[in-house]
Amino acid sequence: MEVISLHIDIISRRTGRSAIQMAAYCSRDKLYSDYTGKSYDYTDRQDLVYHEIILPDYAPDTFRNSEVLWNSVEKIEKSKNARLARTVIIALPKELSHSSHIQMVRQYAQEFFVQQGMCADISIHDKGDGNPHAHILLTTRSLDRDGKWMCKQRKNYLLDKNGNRVRDSVTRQYKLGRNIKTNDWDEPERVEEWRKGWARVCQSWFERCGISKEITHISYARQGLDREPTIHLGARVKALEDRGLLTDRSKKNRDIKMRNHERDRLIFREHMEKDRERGWERDR
Repeated sequence: MEVISLHIDIISRRTGRSAIQMAAYCSRDKLYSDYTGKSYDYTDRQDLVYHEIILPDYAPDTFRNSEVLWNSVEKIEKSKNARLARTVIIALPKELSHSSHIQMVRQYAQEFFVQQGMCADISIHDKGDGNPHAHILLTTRSLDRDGKWMCKQRKNYLLDKNGNRVRDSVTRQYKLGRNIKTNDWDEPERVEEWRKGWARVCQSWFERCGISKEITHISYARQGLDREPTIHLGARVKALEDRGLLTDRSKKNRDIKMRNHERDRLIFREHMEKDRERGWERDR
């Protein structure tokens, strides 16, 4: 059973990153950031298969433009440590066509992100090197029904037994408890839900296309399998391999596959020995 490849990351000002720059990179476009005063140009990349922004029903239609959407995000975020966007990078099944890739990524983004209130900026890349993948750039702040950005947290006042706010006798202000987040997109269980959802989408498309293959979101370790996961090679390493050049990363992958093969062989031999012993005991 194959394990999906899905990576989630946060685009944060704390690490010097820009939502506009990431959007330009994913969409292979040239976008200008009002916040940094810089243009980011990735139009020289030739591997863009598809790009689209999918919005919740109440989002402004102008947000279908990447520059408008992500400049709006960078404008509303005032903090130097602001979390600007969440990015989901997923490997796409090589057995399926670009048309299927587009439909399954749209289906996944709509069900698991847009219906929860996020704006999803999706891009699909394929250099023809056996590494088709999708970038889904997601907003982290909720929109209200008027299409305005909401606060990420709201104040939570402490209440007495009668439901009235409790005033601090020293500061003469109402006491606050822990702030309440506007959405639950940062909760750990969301990651599990998103991983499981992508595995489910892939499985349904395999069945639809008549491909006999099982896929799961559960890692080898969680499955209780003594197998090492291979590492992601990336387009650059694959290109070098196509030219007959052996890289450290590709060599590491070959070593992992050999170790997994040896483990499988030993496990098979152990099962055969146990079967023989059970058969000998029955015959006896």
